[in-house]
Amino acid sequence: MGSGLTVLVVLNGDIDPAFLAQQLATADRVVAADGGAGAVTAAGGICDVIVGDGDSLGEAGFAQARAANPDVKIRRFPTAKDATDAELAMRTALEADPERIVVVGAFGGARLDHELASVLLLANPNWRDRDVVLADGCRDVRLLTDRAEIHGQAGDIVTLLAVGGPVETIHSSGLAYELDGRSLEVGTSLGVSNELTGSTATLQVGSGMLLLVHEYGSSRN
Repeated sequence: MGSGLTVLVVLNGDIDPAFLAQQLATADRVVAADGGAGAVTAAGGICDVIVGDGDSLGEAGFAQARAANPDVKIRRFPTAKDATDAELAMRTALEADPERIVVVGAFGGARLDHELASVLLLANPNWRDRDVVLADGCRDVRLLTDRAEIHGQAGDIVTLLAVGGPVETIHSSGLAYELDGRSLEVGTSLGVSNELTGSTATLQVGSGMLLLVHEYGSSRN
């Protein structure tokens, strides 16, 4: 599945400009959600498509994006709509039939509701089986429905949370607290604050949707 392309989706959350610049350098296509376009321009990149209602970017921001790329496609939506700018950007990213979607700017910002909604967008069936990752340079968040490898270093924190229902028959290798066929229920914290024991771990899910949060570094709150 997929064209082999990587689409970078930039939202209007907290963004490390250096990390964004790294992602811009490797992306085949850049889709910005409203104010995310300003972050792309500030990092020296260009947007291929900007979607949203424009309330965060403003006309000056649109003008800057056009100056950086006169061919940028702008899809304006009314403020009263049935999807967030983040979801609209994900739908747009999917049009390229990408192999991978990297989402930057999903965390932080002024709206907790938008942050939570952006994380839960991973469970959308339209791209649930794609390689989609929310990243900010300090953590990766992805949805696991079958098998995945985690690459990092010993001490990295790995949290596993059930989404949409119980996750059955989870097997792991390379974690401090192995799952050994256990299940996770929605609304429980059993999967919080596990750790990598080395540079690689593997996870296998029998059924269900497992939210995988990988925090880089060994600090713990």
